[in-house]
Amino acid sequence: MKEVWGISEFRRLLIGNGVNMLGSAIFIIGMSWTVAQIAGPKVYALIWTAYFVGHLPLLLYGGMVVDRMPRRTVALVADLAQAVLISLVIIAIMAGFDVIKTLLFAAFLTGGAGAFSIPAIGALVPDLVEEELLPQANAMRGIAMTAAWMLGPLIGGFAVDTWGIEVCLVIDVLTFIFSGVVLWTISEVPINREEEPGDFREEVLEAWEFTKTQPWLLAGIMIFMVWHIGDSAIEIGIPFIIEDKGLGAKEFGIFGAIGAGGAMIGSLLGGLRPVPKEIRGTVFYVLIGGIGWCMLMWAMPIPFWLILAFVMLEGILGGSLGVIWRTTMSDSVDQHLRGRVNSLDAIGSLIFIPLAPIMGGWLIVETNVLTTFAIAVGFMVLTTTIGLIVPSFRRFERVHSDKFPILDSTTSD
Repeated sequence: MKEVWGISEFRRLLIGNGVNMLGSAIFIIGMSWTVAQIAGPKVYALIWTAYFVGHLPLLLYGGMVVDRMPRRTVALVADLAQAVLISLVIIAIMAGFDVIKTLLFAAFLTGGAGAFSIPAIGALVPDLVEEELLPQANAMRGIAMTAAWMLGPLIGGFAVDTWGIEVCLVIDVLTFIFSGVVLWTISEVPINREEEPGDFREEVLEAWEFTKTQPWLLAGIMIFMVWHIGDSAIEIGIPFIIEDKGLGAKEFGIFGAIGAGGAMIGSLLGGLRPVPKEIRGTVFYVLIGGIGWCMLMWAMPIPFWLILAFVMLEGILGGSLGVIWRTTMSDSVDQHLRGRVNSLDAIGSLIFIPLAPIMGGWLIVETNVLTTFAIAVGFMVLTTTIGLIVPSFRRFERVHSDKFPILDSTTSD
């Protein structure tokens, strides 16, 4: 871990992206609580739908751009664009525009910008770090992200409760600017490609052809298509669990902070004790099953402190499996394919999310939070069991093929 921290450009990326995520966490908590209190479950669900409607259509194009241009430059432009967009949102709210409609618009635009920044950052990490240090690098990235998601909800919950959504938005703008300045100090790493890039269709097909040669990757994408339907429905229910217990925005922030704290511990464990390649998949799917059962406990009629204990455990499991997946994506995908493959992975995970929050919000209104969580967890556990019982799905290692052979330096340049 100390050796990875000594890589100056990776260290700067870690700090800049961590601050970026801190601002995003503050914004999301502030926005979520504001909309949930003003408009209820169904409209709250629309916020997430708006984000992913803006995000998903651009992901493939974002991945293609990331595999053509230096990743640092793509992430830098995306950060500055989001700073401008959120600034316009602040002006609109202060000018008297409808808060809900303005936040829906903000979610849509930031979702579009994230389609470029997320694959860019994911592909940049293995550009800056040698393959043998990738587990530690991804663990440190996970720690930085979860530290941001631990502090962000606390700050966001306090800020929105005390001053309102406008302060959350101002903080978000400042963190985007800071991240952009840090990215400016990182070198542009060229994309090494033996052939000239083709058109959009050819670029996407190449990434898809690679994905089909890797059973673990294809299965992961397909499984998480269904898994995230349940996960999204559960996320919609969290503010209403807090509300049903007579608690408020600060406790909503604490809920998010505890989960992020657990994820930080899980990421640290993943870096200190990297899971060997031969058992990565098995461990990964066992951890996912555990996450589902922890989420179900959130809706149970138990004390809030005990709910927070299950939130912490869910975070630990999630942080650990995040290191496993990011490391496998880093050391098992060719450098010139990482942006597009990361985008395909994200699309597979997120494709049903625009519908899932609406469905979750409707189900909560028509039944209750516990029933919604039980249905969602049932889908999640049944789906991920497939990954656990099929040997080729849980074998998290690069598979040789004629079109995509394993070379001596396949995944690092």
